[in-house]
Amino acid sequence: MMKKNLYRLFGFSFFVIGTVGIFLPLVPTVPFYLIALIFLLRTSKRDIVKLKRIPIIGKLVYPYIKKSLLYLKKWNTQPQSSYT
Repeated sequence: MMKKNLYRLFGFSFFVIGTVGIFLPLVPTVPFYLIALIFLLRTSKRDIVKLKRIPIIGKLVYPYIKKSLLYLKKWNTQPQSSYT
């Protein structure tokens, strides 16, 4: 439980920093969103839906989150066993 709350805190913190990066040219946006996504995936899918419901930014960011979820699923496959 404590671990999930820590991941949730880090995830939303990185999301806020990435959102600030939209408006400030010196702060990169995409790396912070990807880090936030990794942390939020470890907590629950409900947190990702919360990001989608943010009025203006959620609608802009969610397609990128959805696309990166597909890439993470593709790379997060278990290795095949060589026992036959």
